[in-house]
Amino acid sequence: MRGHKLSEPLLNKSVSIPSNRSNIKLVEAFILDINDALQLDESVLDRIMISITEVVNNGIIHGNQSNPEKHVYIGCSCFDDRIDFVIRDEGHGFLPEDIPDPLHDSNILKEGGRGVLIVRSMMDSVRFQQTDNGMEVHLSIRRQGD
Repeated sequence: MRGHKLSEPLLNKSVSIPSNRSNIKLVEAFILDINDALQLDESVLDRIMISITEVVNNGIIHGNQSNPEKHVYIGCSCFDDRIDFVIRDEGHGFLPEDIPDPLHDSNILKEGGRGVLIVRSMMDSVRFQQTDNGMEVHLSIRRQGD
C-alpha cells in the first residue's frame, strides 16, 4: 500500500518454557504481565488466557510429547487495535483438517479433541503453519471486546 506505514508494536514479549504441564503457570503469568501493561477488557483477557493455555498445552502434550528437553515458545506483539501471538513447539506438526470434528455424533462424548474448536471460537484469527523447527500457531484478537 502506497503511503501506508505499518504500525510498530506497542509491546513485544516472549517466553520459552520446557514441555512440562506444570509450566502452564508461567504462561498464565506471561499473559497477566501483558494485561498489566495494556489493561485489557476482562472478556478479551479471558479469551486470551483460555486460548493461549490451550494451544501451549497441545504443544507440550501432542507436539513435544511432554519431553522436558523440548520447549514451547510464546511470542506476543501488541498493537493499538489487536494482539498477535505465535506459539511454536518442536514437534512434527499436524494437519488441522485431519482433526476429527468434535461435534460429530461419534465424537460428542469423547473427552478430548475440542481445543482447536474452542480456540477458533475465541480468537479473531487462527492459522496453523508447519515449519522446519516444529508447528506454529498464529493467533490474533482485537484489543476491544465485542
